[in-house]
Amino acid sequence: MNDGVSQIAGQAAQAAGHGIDPATGMVGSTTASEAVGSWGFHLGAITHNLDGVVVLFWAFALFFGTLVWYLRAEDKREGYPMEDPTQPERAHPLVGFPPAPPPKTYTLMKGGTATMPHHNSPPEVPARHLHPFPGSAWIPTGANPMRDPVGPAAYALREDEPLLQEGERLQLVPLRDVGDEWHVQGGDSDPVGMPVVGRDDKVAGHVRDLWVDRGTKLLRYLEIELTGGGRRLMPIFFANVSPKFRRVKTRSIFAEQFAAVPETKHPDQITAREEDRICAYFAGGKMFAEGVRRGRYGQTPPEETRRGGDAHGLKRLFIRRPA
Repeated sequence: MNDGVSQIAGQAAQAAGHGIDPATGMVGSTTASEAVGSWGFHLGAITHNLDGVVVLFWAFALFFGTLVWYLRAEDKREGYPMEDPTQPERAHPLVGFPPAPPPKTYTLMKGGTATMPHHNSPPEVPARHLHPFPGSAWIPTGANPMRDPVGPAAYALREDEPLLQEGERLQLVPLRDVGDEWHVQGGDSDPVGMPVVGRDDKVAGHVRDLWVDRGTKLLRYLEIELTGGGRRLMPIFFANVSPKFRRVKTRSIFAEQFAAVPETKHPDQITAREEDRICAYFAGGKMFAEGVRRGRYGQTPPEETRRGGDAHGLKRLFIRRPA
């Protein structure tokens, strides 16, 4: 009975142009054009020994490795070659792996071009290492480390030009230059006219105007008229406006140190570099203001430095306070 059914199925398959493979017992094509592809091999043989998951894994690995290589090379457009002031000068610069990318020239929005990497020599910093090994902490040696690019007072040498928006508008401006476009929100305390006191609660001056960032729509600086004459800018993030006491207080610097805040070249403009220097001055005051006030800096360094402190009174920076 089964043999009869098989014969009938075979005859029907042959009539339809197909036959039964005696090796597998499966119905397959009997024509040469269907059995062999146009390239002379059986269809499907090109992926017979390939695993799709393995192909995707290696494709991702190649892409990710290339991305890491590219990003590590591109981040060397500034800050390289690496140098260690405590070691002798190298005959060849140390650039690490992968090597730095070839120079690229960028077109600036304000006009002109800039080429990176530029390999310009960094400015001299009045500081020295606490210990003669790479990675040792830096100790400032200038008379006022809040004005020097060291430690929390460090800053980047950005362009000494004002930040511009589209249409050549200044991004950072005082309220007196924007008219009714900006104003203090009703219900908030307007600090204009309030006295400004330092961390010693002594009056340094009073707030003359507010400077706003039209790009990020933030209040950025307080313009202070000093009691001794002159105007300085104080970042709003270092100021505490107190409506109750009607004053503005900073816990960063002392009242007499406002006179040494870096000035701006133009009374109604501030450049990117001036911004960084002013913010760095107030940030450096968190660590250096007390030492500057007591005259601990700008002295001749001792011949030997004890671990944990030195003659500059920096011991408090390198000891652990008891719990």
